[in-house]
Amino acid sequence: MRVLGVLSVLPPMLLGLLGCSQGLETRTYEARVIRGASPDDVLLAAQVVLRREFGRLETGPAARRIVSRPVEFQTSSESGTARDLYGGRSTMRRIAHFAVARRDDGSIARLRIEVERKDTARREAFQPESGRISDAPSQTPIERDAATTTRQNTVWTFVKRDRRLERALLWELQDQFTPEPEETPAAQPDADRSAETP
Repeated sequence: MRVLGVLSVLPPMLLGLLGCSQGLETRTYEARVIRGASPDDVLLAAQVVLRREFGRLETGPAARRIVSRPVEFQTSSESGTARDLYGGRSTMRRIAHFAVARRDDGSIARLRIEVERKDTARREAFQPESGRISDAPSQTPIERDAATTTRQNTVWTFVKRDRRLERALLWELQDQFTPEPEETPAAQPDADRSAETP
């Protein structure tokens, strides 16, 4: 009886641990320390870099945060599904999350680029209506999606982070604030040689 009690507690505990790990993952960012630059200057520079890559941005100057609008792309190898095995096309999108804060004599910039897969068709195919035993739909597509927009009905599933792009953009941002190396003056010719006598 005691063993059954312990076993009944384990599934909720495991689910809780999984939930915690997922929460930590959503807060993980690639980071770079940018010395000698104020957070406001870094934020302005990041806007230029991210606007080039993602187009429209939503910026919170007070919180020093930037969130990009999703940028969709097609892939036949990065969806994380069986489609990749036979080269099937999948619709994906990238979303950038940027934040900057003051740190010692400079700033610390954080960037997270999420890659998501469009799963609307997969959800409709594999998720039965709740509370029904029969697989026959009780509602037509129009009735099921009534009073909602296409955007609201679209399902996106997190697949991974684009760490390569995170690193590349942060290095580019950091390079903008790297001071130029000082030029050493060219060695002057020896005075005696310059005043050679005929």
